[in-house]
Amino acid sequence: MASIPAHHGSHLHPAKPLVVRGGLGRTFGSLVIFLALTLLAFGGYILADAFAHPVDAQAAGLITAAFIIALGLLLLFYLLKPRKSAGAVRRRAHRHRSAKAMMAASRIPSKTTGMDEPQADLAYQRVYVDHSRIRA
Repeated sequence: MASIPAHHGSHLHPAKPLVVRGGLGRTFGSLVIFLALTLLAFGGYILADAFAHPVDAQAAGLITAAFIIALGLLLLFYLLKPRKSAGAVRRRAHRHRSAKAMMAASRIPSKTTGMDEPQADLAYQRVYVDHSRIRA
């Protein structure tokens, strides 16, 4: 009798759960794009009216149009800006760890120091113990 291979179906599910994949961009992205495009169109309309009728244009209308366009562009920027990838975060953490290791290596006492001098960087000195949490 031939055995049927058991498949657990891990290739059917994404690696990240929905809670991690979801975010403000995915949840409200379409609403923000609509709002940003509406603001850009309204600001452009006010500016086009100011250029069409320069004698009747008011300074407050131009300032309002500039503010509305800037707000629309700001919304688009925050929605479309690239996110930090996991690789970039991992590389930055590796550089930080290697820099810490180099600094720790530079603090190794030299052989010329006497043994009667206390060492300032011992392992137990770098650890904080909260005695209120320890239960015996």
